Amino acid sequence: MKTRDGANTAVVTRERYVLDGALDEGALRAHGVDTRTIRVTLNTEAHGKIGAKVRGDGTFAVRDAPAGRHVLDVHAVGLNFPPVAVRIVGADDGDGGKVGDVEAYLAEDRTVTVPTKPLRLTPASTLEYYEPASSVSLGSLLRNPMALMVIMSVFLAVVAPKILEGIDPEELKRMQAELAGAARGEAPRVDAAD
Repeated sequence: MKTRDGANTAVVTRERYVLDGALDEGALRAHGVDTRTIRVTLNTEAHGKIGAKVRGDGTFAVRDAPAGRHVLDVHAVGLNFPPVAVRIVGADDGDGGKVGDVEAYLAEDRTVTVPTKPLRLTPASTLEYYEPASSVSLGSLLRNPMALMVIMSVFLAVVAPKILEGIDPEELKRMQAELAGAARGEAPRVDAAD
């Protein structure tokens, strides 16, 4: 190709492909995941991130995917999809394969291949976004000092009057007098009869 000034320039084009995929529809339905909230992203080395929308049936298509090695990420609320390493065979590739073919395997474990045509992705696990409330047990209640103070106060409020009912009235008057004297700072009186 010649420019206006007459210099020859080469036009470099990079072949682009469509990467078709499908998410496990059963898992999406079982966990009530809305497909409109799912993000599918193809992370490329030279071309940045390429996103794709997920259709209602869980299928998606990454358009304009360049040849080469990439990582495909799926973000779905409530489900954990492992990242998938993807290789799209291009015309320039000398390592074999038919142009446009897709090879896929788990990014963390290259021995686990992922079915292609279309690329089938299943979640590895479910995600919990909250910590379940802990249950209350008698043991945890007895280890709490505030709970022990409340329990002791209730015990004294209920049991102390019952104890006082069983005391001899004369003995009760003597104890009350001793308490009153102690409150005034007097020394306790010792009777010879004791």
